[in-house]
Amino acid sequence: MLDVAIDAAKKGGKLALKYFKKGVKVKYKADESPVSVADVETEKLIRKIISKKFPAHGIIGEELKPKNLKAQYQWIIDPIDGTRDFIKQVPFWAVFIAVLKKGKPIVGVIYFPVLGDLIWAQSGKGAYMNGKKIKLSKTKNLKDAYIGTGTTKRFIQLKKINELLAISKAAMATRSSGNFNLKLFLEGKIDAMVESYGAIHDFAAPSIIVEEAGGKFSDFSGKFSLTSENAVMTNGLLHNQILKLLD
Repeated sequence: MLDVAIDAAKKGGKLALKYFKKGVKVKYKADESPVSVADVETEKLIRKIISKKFPAHGIIGEELKPKNLKAQYQWIIDPIDGTRDFIKQVPFWAVFIAVLKKGKPIVGVIYFPVLGDLIWAQSGKGAYMNGKKIKLSKTKNLKDAYIGTGTTKRFIQLKKINELLAISKAAMATRSSGNFNLKLFLEGKIDAMVESYGAIHDFAAPSIIVEEAGGKFSDFSGKFSLTSENAVMTNGLLHNQILKLLD
């Protein structure tokens, strides 16, 4: 399954990259999030690759209807994570693919087509970026931490803006840079991420990669969840300090 996920991510990313280079027209969904023909066509290609190898498996994608929801194995697809970056021709969008077994992530793949970075993890086998084992930061104290955050607008909508301000005050620095934050976090260059909004497509792949790298993934309450619509990802050493300020 890992090999198929990597193949699908690379081929899907190659297709999306063609659209990225020439630009696309954008529509907006009911939640005001953007979607383009690139998102839809990339997901179609990824689904085709998966279904050819595993026709009985389920598929939950961001843009198309779910398939085989009662199957033990579910493939979770975000064909272009960071569509706002994509349509503005900012290079930090990525293809996210994960496999769940009975609801638990067992495979996660993230591919940055513009940057050429391939990140993957498999349950019990560690996490890797471009063939090298991922090493998260060793920062222990929040006052020394560099933290990536989700969009401020979502913190306001969640009524968590005061908590975001508390984290910003306690930490060395906070920045909001979309998936670039995730890349830097997995390279050990920043110490944690606090995501104010996301669906299962946004969190399934990162969750297993973070935990297989020795880090910690949870929602704002501290529970491992792919459906709480928010997330905290840390090197593990900072997790409780951040959760305390989110409470």
